[in-house]
Amino acid sequence: MEELLEQINQTFDNCINTSNEDVALQLKIIKGNVNTIMKNYIGNTAPLQPMNESTIEEPQYDLSKKCIFIVDDSSIVRNYLEKLLKGKYCIAMATDGADTIEKLSRMDEEQGFDAILLDLMMPNIDGFGVLEYMNSKNINIPVIVISGDNTGETITRAFQYNVLDMIEKPFDAKTIEDKIDHVLGVE
Repeated sequence: MEELLEQINQTFDNCINTSNEDVALQLKIIKGNVNTIMKNYIGNTAPLQPMNESTIEEPQYDLSKKCIFIVDDSSIVRNYLEKLLKGKYCIAMATDGADTIEKLSRMDEEQGFDAILLDLMMPNIDGFGVLEYMNSKNINIPVIVISGDNTGETITRAFQYNVLDMIEKPFDAKTIEDKIDHVLGVE
């Protein structure tokens, strides 16, 4: 089994080295997830159980923790960020701008969000549509934009809203953790 994992890692590394930055980032995230699953499987004598709808639980919010709202249309990015942050923060997620606006409209004082990690380029309603909605409804949640578009026009436009920081894709774990901790005043 460990030999198989080594072969899988070599295949990922070859693909990562020959891919553009966006694809390489996604492959690195998948590689990390595969390694975690395989290492857990290798150390576990019980057979892997297939996932079905009954094994997927609705997220439970720990109100004693600050809550990060992750908004990205890429399931790979959302899952990576959730895995990275869920020990320290409670996590909520949305898949696009329409989903985000729906969740923000239902938000209350007891179950609000302390910060939003917001992708700009999404289907249905993009990140700018979310920022415009937040502005029109006077929703003052700190926003950290995560985007692959780092043109001057995009940066200038984003900072016209309640955006406190911007992280360029591809990003690394330390950058995400440091920026969120800084925005929330957490050490």
